[in-house]
Amino acid sequence: LGVAAFLSLFLLAAHGSDYVKNQDGASKKQPTTAPTPKESSSAGHKAGHKDSAGAHKQRESASQQAAVTHKSDKSPRKQNGTKSGIALKGKKLHVDGQEFFMKGVAYSPVPLGDDPLYGAPYGDYFTDEFSAFWVRDLPLLNSMGSNSIRTYAWNTTRDHTMFLDMVHSNDVKVAITYFLGSTLQTPISSKEDLERVAQDFAHQVAKYKDHPAILGWSFGNEINGGWNGFVYALDGIFQCGWDPLPVEQGGCMNFDYTNKTSPCVKSVECLYKSLFGWIDRAAHLAHEALGEEYYRLMFATFADVDQLHLRIKMFGHYLPNADLWAAQVYRGKTFGEGEQDFLLQVDNSSAKPLAITEYGVDSYKDSCGICTKKHCPTPCYNTPTNETKGYGEDQKTHAEWVAALSGRLYSTWQNGKGVLGGFVMAWIDEAWKTTTHFPTNICADNTKKAKKGGWKYHYPHKKFDPKTCDFKAHVECPNLNIWKPSLCGQFMPAFPDHYLNEGFFGINKVKGVDGTDVNELEQKLVYVVLQDMWLPKEDPIIEWHKAATATLMAATISTIFITIWACQRHFSLKAAVSAVHATRDPVY
Repeated sequence: LGVAAFLSLFLLAAHGSDYVKNQDGASKKQPTTAPTPKESSSAGHKAGHKDSAGAHKQRESASQQAAVTHKSDKSPRKQNGTKSGIALKGKKLHVDGQEFFMKGVAYSPVPLGDDPLYGAPYGDYFTDEFSAFWVRDLPLLNSMGSNSIRTYAWNTTRDHTMFLDMVHSNDVKVAITYFLGSTLQTPISSKEDLERVAQDFAHQVAKYKDHPAILGWSFGNEINGGWNGFVYALDGIFQCGWDPLPVEQGGCMNFDYTNKTSPCVKSVECLYKSLFGWIDRAAHLAHEALGEEYYRLMFATFADVDQLHLRIKMFGHYLPNADLWAAQVYRGKTFGEGEQDFLLQVDNSSAKPLAITEYGVDSYKDSCGICTKKHCPTPCYNTPTNETKGYGEDQKTHAEWVAALSGRLYSTWQNGKGVLGGFVMAWIDEAWKTTTHFPTNICADNTKKAKKGGWKYHYPHKKFDPKTCDFKAHVECPNLNIWKPSLCGQFMPAFPDHYLNEGFFGINKVKGVDGTDVNELEQKLVYVVLQDMWLPKEDPIIEWHKAATATLMAATISTIFITIWACQRHFSLKAAVSAVHATRDPVY
């Protein structure tokens, strides 16, 4: 027993240091084993999916890639602070002295019936009067094993200290999106406008610079997406001559430098020099506002369009003050295969790490995604309450795909390939995204025939004309009832059912209103799957040690009791024999 106990303790001591080193975050609830197998974003948050779906099909030959040269985009500044507890060491993030893997969730608690783009508080549910949402959500996030969330809307005139305090008390970090929206919300038409926005960003960073809940700040959301308008505004300010049409149609979108005499060579560089330069100015001012004592991650969030990795490789040196690259990536069950692996594309293109600020799929299996050579129905007449047999809510596939993507992020992080983690899209189902302003594939009213007021011939009006519908649109879209779940979205070959349903991305289902503005939530299967992946599991050696220790303890206790019993038996027998001897007949 002594030898076995010594051996057990020896193995624990030998393995213990590695066990501690393998902790993947500052929180005590971080997992130590690799996992196994969108908030309300600004307008157009998923309108770029059509571009994203095409992006993963882009092909670049090895010779084209080899011909592209680039300057280093490595940050020139120190990437830590004496009081912040946050540091970047190479391509690894450290929080409170430990390596930190982002097990994040895109968080926007927009209640059912609200539209964050058309009514107060315009997506900013992070002020004191909305604390009931955080009381509901943050413990659930913590219990799921999430160590970080990402917000989108942020009213710079309001105070968010109470929200940040509650985030910190729940052992979670937050990446805050400085809200730019689109050029409708943040108009820019001059260099002075660009400087004003950058200065305001730095002011917000300085306002909360010492709050321990903040992991970093994103300057806008999908800032390079044409649907937000900033690339067009910058093209106008700097007179780049950039043509947004795809290369195949004579434009500069997805230009890959095959034709080195193309006017796109100069116009693309001009555009990205201005875009990256604007972001860099904002990041520089923000870091200056933090000073030497505090450090937070500064970055911008990009859409996976226009060969983003190639733009990073070519023009990343115009953005030295950003600490990392961040992108929303929807390429299916992986982040791309082979040469189209987005994670490796960025790792090979930059000295900076990458965070995936949105990833995932929706939980609805939509028959509108059916499309074969012989059968490709459009528009689609199915609804959540009138669906083709074999279709409908599919939480199993949803959980399987999110788990596969999460596991891929973790394994890439473990292998040191420059990934900091990511944020699952999204905390709750977002019905507001199926309304008039958001979906891409809709059936428009026939304005030439309809009377003033619009939508007169919206389905099921008897004069409804299917020819007004986009390809693969649902006839009920746009959804005119914000309280009603609908299937509005767009055809997306990269998704399991080939259809992206905007309102079904949530980790939780929204069950309705219980007399207040706080909806009751119902966890989907993906919650349990992520919980199993993200909560701590003991190392096999540690588990063995515990089992061996328990066995040894049981054996030791058993031995003690057996020894006591044997001694008692021995002495009782000895006493009995003595008694017999004392009373026996002397004759014998």
